[in-house]
Amino acid sequence: MSEAGWEGVEVYREVLYSKLAVGGLVALLALCLGVFLFSNHADLRIRIAGQITFLLIATIALWIGLWLGVHMGYGAWQNLPDPGDKAYADGAALTGSFMFGWIPAGLVCSAVWGLLLHGKKLFGRKPELAA
Repeated sequence: MSEAGWEGVEVYREVLYSKLAVGGLVALLALCLGVFLFSNHADLRIRIAGQITFLLIATIALWIGLWLGVHMGYGAWQNLPDPGDKAYADGAALTGSFMFGWIPAGLVCSAVWGLLLHGKKLFGRKPELAA
């Protein structure tokens, strides 16, 4: 980056993206388990409770990935020999990701959950017999 104070921000982004990717993979696994294990259950209450449980697990996993990425990213950035002024400028990103990170995580997980359900209904049909 050419602006003063942003030296070493690449380290922050690298750590953020790696932790966010791990949280995203765990969230996707939880959503797939919820959709493919519980969407055909005979009891409606178990079907809804199972899917919502896995949706909450996925949201928490993505939220933890976001928070750990921000927290550990700032830590890695601040441990550089000359991190720049922006590494210590504001703690709002860390506090905001911890307190409100569940909102974007919940929105993303809900959208992926809906897409998985829709895709399962579209592509999970049994082949029709030719007349």
